[in-house]
Amino acid sequence: MQKYFISNEELNNNHIISDDVNHIKNVMRFKQGDQIIVSNEEDEYIACLTVLDKKEIKFERLTRLENNNELPFTVDIYQGYPKGDKIQDIIKHGTELGATSIFPTIMKRSVVKLDNTKEELKNIRLNKIAKEAAEQSNRKKITKVCIKPNLKKIDFSEYNVKILAYEETAKMGQLSNLKALIKNIKLNDKVCIVVGPEGGLDLDEVSYLEGLGFVPCALGKRILRTETASLYALSAISYELELK
Repeated sequence: MQKYFISNEELNNNHIISDDVNHIKNVMRFKQGDQIIVSNEEDEYIACLTVLDKKEIKFERLTRLENNNELPFTVDIYQGYPKGDKIQDIIKHGTELGATSIFPTIMKRSVVKLDNTKEELKNIRLNKIAKEAAEQSNRKKITKVCIKPNLKKIDFSEYNVKILAYEETAKMGQLSNLKALIKNIKLNDKVCIVVGPEGGLDLDEVSYLEGLGFVPCALGKRILRTETASLYALSAISYELELK
């Protein structure tokens, strides 16, 4: 059943007035009497469509749903901003895998350069991708996306589990750090994962993050691409802590 995240105002008034109107009418071609799922990220319902106008969809709430699909702890990704459209795939699949937030971050080896105007437009576009991925994967919450223009201006003090994806750890044969960190994650912990862009993290950045309590972790024996690393870590966390 197709799911739509809507605002509190839309849910309270049993109508949809966002861009989803076009998707409901012209993409999915729903008709009066068809059912969808509506959610404001807290309350979720099966809803029956009652009126489909050009700029408004009205619905009747039928059944309240319970959605327990979220990880029981925060997992935020600080992703070194990659080239091209890779960040879109990272957000799409990271959302599917349960990331709480994804922060595309400009690091020393990032090729991408953004001015303020481009940053604002990118944030809007990337959050729309996260919303669509959250709907597709039946998340209760939408992964939040916000571009960070400077790694060293980020406050990491709120996190109590700090994972640094670092390929040199794999080259040195140190493969146990990630597993040890994941096994110690507890309910309501705040976990963050830092992944470098293409070319990896600069040694100065690695030293800086280690000074903040980050643990360098190999993600298996092989060297992963930047667009694969965070997804590997999220999958490992889900396997270890959800599939029990």
